[in-house]
Amino acid sequence: MDDSSLDEGPSVDFGRATLQIAKENEAAQENRAQSLSTALDNENSVINNATGTTPITNNLPSIPYKRVDAHTYFSDRNDVVERAIKDCTHTLIKDADGEVIGCWLLTQISLWDTEKERLILLTRNALYTIKYDFISLKTLEYGRVPLPEIDTVVNGELVYPPTSLVPSRNMVGLQLMWNKGKPLPLEKKWNPFARNIPWMTFASHPLFWHKGTESEKMKFDVEGLHAALLSLIAENCHVVSNSIVLENYLGLGALLHNRNALGFFKIRGKVSF
Repeated sequence: MDDSSLDEGPSVDFGRATLQIAKENEAAQENRAQSLSTALDNENSVINNATGTTPITNNLPSIPYKRVDAHTYFSDRNDVVERAIKDCTHTLIKDADGEVIGCWLLTQISLWDTEKERLILLTRNALYTIKYDFISLKTLEYGRVPLPEIDTVVNGELVYPPTSLVPSRNMVGLQLMWNKGKPLPLEKKWNPFARNIPWMTFASHPLFWHKGTESEKMKFDVEGLHAALLSLIAENCHVVSNSIVLENYLGLGALLHNRNALGFFKIRGKVSF
């Protein structure tokens, strides 16, 4: 046989054919993977709709107070907040304050970034912040701010300065100001015992993240106070949606205070305060 007969017929590039087959197999695998992913997503959607749950995504920030034992808060006991509201409304609210618009139990954040449990009573003409003893069930102290004096309302995320070493809060807050845009005097700004600071900063109470239904969460939600205020403040009040900067750069005292929830009435082993 003539060796030249092996060269007859069209030439075939086996390397190119192999590469083409490999690409087709890879594309088929990708299509199957995509179909499987879509099917799983549809199945999860059906499950979430049936159970009323919301899927968790990696883009969500960490939940504040997720390691908190809600049952250690005295304010978590049945009807204790309602009783406190009733007591404070009866003893503190005056006729000049007008009708009570709303009541909340929130976290007040001081100038020094310390958290304190405060009962909030909002009337048509004034806002009360009350330190209430949920153990002995009595009012310890309170403050009153006439609504016409509030000149600025800020709603937004609670953040720290870029150079701060304090961990992020991942929380929204509400700040009410009546300082007419003037800075705080140095003798007050650097004095941890200073009183009459012309603004208040609030966040939701830790129990907000541990209640099951929306009706239970309402009285611990700072957004409820924000919505109610917008219908009551004066027309010349400056309303802002912006980050609220907490000037805490290191603040070991505040970190220790907040980590141990010293501003809340809680069960702490054999000692409760």
